[in-house]
Amino acid sequence: MRLTFLGTGGGRVVVMKQLKATGGWVLEIDNEKIHIDPGPGALVRARQYRTKIERLTAVVVSHAHPDHYTDAEMMIEVMTEGGRKRKGVLIGNEHVINGGDGYRPVVSPFHLNALEAYHVLTPNRKVRIGNIEVLATETRHTEPKGIGLVFKGSRTLGYTSDGEYFKGQEKYFQGCDYLVLNVLRPKGIKWPKHMNSEQAVKLISAVKPKIAIINHFGLLMLKAGVDKEAKWIEEQTGVKVIAAKDGMTINLENTPEGLGKWIR
Repeated sequence: MRLTFLGTGGGRVVVMKQLKATGGWVLEIDNEKIHIDPGPGALVRARQYRTKIERLTAVVVSHAHPDHYTDAEMMIEVMTEGGRKRKGVLIGNEHVINGGDGYRPVVSPFHLNALEAYHVLTPNRKVRIGNIEVLATETRHTEPKGIGLVFKGSRTLGYTSDGEYFKGQEKYFQGCDYLVLNVLRPKGIKWPKHMNSEQAVKLISAVKPKIAIINHFGLLMLKAGVDKEAKWIEEQTGVKVIAAKDGMTINLENTPEGLGKWIR
């Protein structure tokens, strides 16, 4: 299993000023290559970091906020060779695919028709991408139809997407070997419907993955120092915590201990 981060930025200021890249991240597992939340600049960052997006088998968009969907159509263009080959899968929430509640669909009919399949997921619904089972989880975010995800194959990885911690959230991620959390703000600073470091501690402590990876940092998180926050979370939970970096690839099966090896 490999994760490549094409951007670790989140929140309006970081996105607008591109203080961190915002291209989402790519999961490679069991011969599937899945681009998750391809936000602004995903195509450019993929080229910059030499990520072979031509080999994508799926694109996943967790919710209809621009920092998560802006380059989704470009990833579909690459995956389908400009729409010439019907291939690949798109997974999105209700607003991503169909719009509603003030949101427009973020993927055109042309791009949907270029795919082998596309799926609208709601919490607790499952679909398969080749060898991988994908489960949608509940979120508590400003985009009310947003979903988190669990990818289950030879290993299991959970992704919180955006949203604050809520009691019972851990039930979705029980049994995950690895957990990616969008942690927008540092400890001591809350923002409704978004996760901070203290909330990350609650979720990680309940799930106890082998490794937790924090991602999607807002301006105050960058000012606090993402590595410092990761270290603090690790001390509180006893779980290895990595602060993702732009362009970082994490290989999660390189050691018998399952602690992984990360390359910047």
